[in-house]
Amino acid sequence: MHVSALYRYPVKSLGGERLTEIMAAERGFKDDRRWMLVDTIGQFISQRKHPHLTKLSASLAGERGLRIHHSDDPSTGLTLSDARPAGAGDVTVTVWDDTFSACLVSAPGLSDLVGIPDVRLVYMNDRVSRPVDPRYAAGEEVSFADGYPYLITTTASFRSLSERLGQEVDVLRFRPNIVIDTSEAFAEDRWSRIRIGQLRFRLPKPCARCIMVTVNPGEGGKDLTVLSTLAAYRKQGNKTYFGMNAILEDGPGFLRVNDPVEVLLAGQPE
Repeated sequence: MHVSALYRYPVKSLGGERLTEIMAAERGFKDDRRWMLVDTIGQFISQRKHPHLTKLSASLAGERGLRIHHSDDPSTGLTLSDARPAGAGDVTVTVWDDTFSACLVSAPGLSDLVGIPDVRLVYMNDRVSRPVDPRYAAGEEVSFADGYPYLITTTASFRSLSERLGQEVDVLRFRPNIVIDTSEAFAEDRWSRIRIGQLRFRLPKPCARCIMVTVNPGEGGKDLTVLSTLAAYRKQGNKTYFGMNAILEDGPGFLRVNDPVEVLLAGQPE
């Protein structure tokens, strides 16, 4: 097995970047989901309620900058030259059950670009603390991601879903960080620990999927059959699973496309 693809999403719920190599650290890939859109009370904003956000992407712009632009026209957008405030956090934000402080970024014109009134942009530097759910972690921190630093999926699992849908499923519907080339669909369900290149990862739990996977990447429309088809054979209780949440046990260090992948421990996660 080997790494097939690597993805980073600088702004939570916006389109991201496919990379050939990237630094992996405790909170996730370098600059992965370190920015987030919030409303006037600090509640995170995502494609779940605003599917048109899939038409926007984000990328880094120099040492301190960030660019948010239309996915189909990178020349049209907003470049923030200083998007990395250094303070300990000056605005309270909420991501699901977690409420903590983050750093407000000055972003004139942001509301017009994203089409949401009074939207704000916040940043997470290393002084901002957000622990991973202690039921599944040992004190690790996470970015603005839904709950875990990494999401791992596999090519065979995507092929399985594509075959059932009768069309190729776009990987970006599921917003993985690491896609591993495999021959057996959902073999990752049994992985507890793996090594990718020289780095070890713990896979504490599968990832429950929501309506967001029905959003057509880059377009904004929805295909509800993606979730219903997946639920027909991947539902347990009231949740539908695809991919594995992961936590880095080593590092920091680089991951690269074609890095070898080895299963260190299989069976039920500890």
